[in-house]
Amino acid sequence: MDASALSGICSRYLHLYTGAIADILDKAGHRHQVLPRTITASTSVNRLAGLAFTGQGYPAASAADDDTQTRLHMLDSITPGSISVWACGGSVNCAHWGEMMSTAASQRGCTGAVLDGGVRDMDLINAMRYPVFANFRCAASSVGRWNIKEFQTTIKIGETVIHPNDFVFGDIDGVVIVPQSMILDVLTAAEDINRRETAMRDELRRGVSVKDAFAKYGSL
Repeated sequence: MDASALSGICSRYLHLYTGAIADILDKAGHRHQVLPRTITASTSVNRLAGLAFTGQGYPAASAADDDTQTRLHMLDSITPGSISVWACGGSVNCAHWGEMMSTAASQRGCTGAVLDGGVRDMDLINAMRYPVFANFRCAASSVGRWNIKEFQTTIKIGETVIHPNDFVFGDIDGVVIVPQSMILDVLTAAEDINRRETAMRDELRRGVSVKDAFAKYGSL
């Protein structure tokens, strides 16, 4: 997918909402595409959309562990139009993302981050207007506590399996993952739902009965 096409798709998704996307995926038999409810927007900017740039990390075995070279290689490998998505391997005693990671990723064209772990440097990240969705906030560094092991590999967060270049969409209600092969089909279906909902909402506000509006526009 070229940069222009991806930008257009992301812009269209950002006019929608995660609930509609999740409902469409449910109906298609993909019932585990919403990330755990604890992963919410930690930043003031609470919407993101892009292709998954995945990563996997695990708690460090020793305080002397150093993943600097892997981290630098990962940051240099980030692709424009991506969302950095991290499975943190159950690590709960540190921040796995912060302002420097946000700055470096942003400069590579990554437009947000999602992780089942911790984030810090919130004032600085908010000043950047950079969206980060995480489980918690923590001041502790990941150095000697958590190591990046691999990236652009298949990961699992909760019950959701995430492949590189699956589509990541997040808003105030959470984060949903759209399989790569379904990105356009789900988008057009969600836009249709949005149009029908808007029309139904307008009619209800004009006093049309719920029964009549439902009969005309159907359910989701």
